[in-house]
Amino acid sequence: MHLAGLDLHPDDIDTLICTHFDVDHAGYHDAFTQAELVVQRSHYELAKSGHPRYAAARAHWDHPALRYRLVDGDTELLSGLTLIETSGHAPGHQSILLHLPQTGPVLLVIDAVAMQRLFTPERKAWPMDDNEEQLQASTRKLISLVEHEEVSLTIFGHDGQQWQTLKTAPQYYE
Repeated sequence: MHLAGLDLHPDDIDTLICTHFDVDHAGYHDAFTQAELVVQRSHYELAKSGHPRYAAARAHWDHPALRYRLVDGDTELLSGLTLIETSGHAPGHQSILLHLPQTGPVLLVIDAVAMQRLFTPERKAWPMDDNEEQLQASTRKLISLVEHEEVSLTIFGHDGQQWQTLKTAPQYYE
């Protein structure tokens, strides 16, 4: 895991924000048994109900030692860190707005908008997206947030070209 490169262990993490439970985003949740995991209530309840989309990673996100904090909608988790409900890719998906002292506002849209070229109000759903109408509403919400908050950096969950330009550990944004 990347934490080892920073001389950290999963037990050193006290809060883990869960954007959604697709296998590529939830595959190591069970390593963080000392953390509080934060997820949208609607997403958690859908996954717990047995929705087949989240079954592949269930052993990881539904481990009996995990403690969840369920939130409803946009939520200020900490001063300068806000969770943004962005359904569409998955019901109850959440993005993260982080205010950093040097960099300024950073928006992690994750899979609400997987790639920068899709960051348009009229975007169409992909096969893995759950609801095109919600996807477009969430995209418009995020575009408005970028403008209103004067976001300096937006990070897309699966944009390989963008990821090549981002700082990676041990570098960081301040």
